[in-house]
Amino acid sequence: MSDGALLDPEGFAALIEARLRAEDGIEVRGREGLNLQVHIGQSDLAVSIHNFYNAYAQHPSAIELVTDTLLRSLRNYDTARTITSFDDLRERVYPMLKPITLLVTLRERKLPMLVYRPFLADLMIAYVIEEPSSLAYISEQHLERWGLAEHELHEQAMTNLRRRTAERGEHTVTGEGAQRLVIFKAQDGFDATRLLLPNLIEGWKAQMPGNLVIGIPNRDFLIIFSDAERSVLTAVAHQIQREAAERAHGLTDQLFTIKGGQVREYEWD
Repeated sequence: MSDGALLDPEGFAALIEARLRAEDGIEVRGREGLNLQVHIGQSDLAVSIHNFYNAYAQHPSAIELVTDTLLRSLRNYDTARTITSFDDLRERVYPMLKPITLLVTLRERKLPMLVYRPFLADLMIAYVIEEPSSLAYISEQHLERWGLAEHELHEQAMTNLRRRTAERGEHTVTGEGAQRLVIFKAQDGFDATRLLLPNLIEGWKAQMPGNLVIGIPNRDFLIIFSDAERSVLTAVAHQIQREAAERAHGLTDQLFTIKGGQVREYEWD
């Protein structure tokens, strides 16, 4: 394997999928690009192998080490702790915006139903547990076993998101006035979900004319800009539309704004 041509992301993902399917106790239930849906023990995991591919691309001869590391991290996943003790993981639960169509996929595959809240623009708020190399969705079964109410989970997840954003909510700012763009791209999986923090976003209003406009085309991107100049609004909206359709973890091309301290869908004049 190390003597052959460098695998592209699709080839690498197919190799990893085949390796996982050969493992006892691990069931691959779907794959999209470098993201796999895996069932292990009593848990359903969303496993991103982006970092593993990057490690392989830098050192192709170490592909066996990379795949073994991934398998070991999955084997070390502490299923009992995740399911039975909320106190042990409460600092690692987060909200995450997802397309509400995910619920259809779950029903079709007869997977446990997620805990979720409907949001705007055909999105929902799901909840995840952050593990070292994956995210585990929180299901209704988890809440039942924890004896936890949905609103308690939501409050804890939002508290964690605020803390995480304060610690590592990296963003860049370019332009001035109506051409100012504020981009959150921490690449931690929660950039778009920071839309749920309107106080954070609204703080930029004083630095822009017109109305604040927010786009979240995919999971790892949130952009704040102004509608004061129609040309800027149109150009950024078109870019958001392309990103939502073409990038991994696409969410929506719907634009948003903040009114009365609440997130609302942006309405074009």
